[in-house]
Amino acid sequence: MKKILIISVALLISATGMTAQPRALGVRTGMTGFDVSYQHMTGKKAFVQTDASLDFGYAGSGAPGFKATALYNFVFATPAWTDRGSWAMYAGPGLSLGYVQDMVVFEEGNLRFHPNDYGFMLAFAAQFGLEYTFWFPLQIAVDIRPYFGMHVNDGVSRRVDAITDRIDFGSKVSWYNNGWFGFIPSVSFRYRF
Repeated sequence: MKKILIISVALLISATGMTAQPRALGVRTGMTGFDVSYQHMTGKKAFVQTDASLDFGYAGSGAPGFKATALYNFVFATPAWTDRGSWAMYAGPGLSLGYVQDMVVFEEGNLRFHPNDYGFMLAFAAQFGLEYTFWFPLQIAVDIRPYFGMHVNDGVSRRVDAITDRIDFGSKVSWYNNGWFGFIPSVSFRYRF
């Protein structure tokens, strides 16, 4: 009975320690979309970040899609640039999956089409950022997050001329072009608790 009690207390203390890690919840916005963002520290030098995104479409065309991203970031520097609050520089890999709009290139004879079309996206994400956590529970961050992966469009029907001719294209696997807009910085605001 004594061993069971000791093991139970040890498990309770470790579980409390795991849930007592700092967390942050907020929004992230940039050229590629608007995210609801959650961070959970896994130690002093690493954190998991998950984002549920409303994707703005190729080049911000206004045709929304959805994607989810999970990243594992490593804090590689904590500069002491201010007396109050804390700074952190971080980077990490991740995965993203979604149903988004992207540019798809089709060729038919001498004609070349670049329509924007919806489809499924699967990509690796790479994030690099700088964040500042105030002495009150607010965190501001600036980061870049390009995506490197594929886009499978769901098929395009394209009118060639104004009369009757149409060219119907089936689905096509191509590079996820919108991922390059992740090199444009995004800004995050999170409540730290």
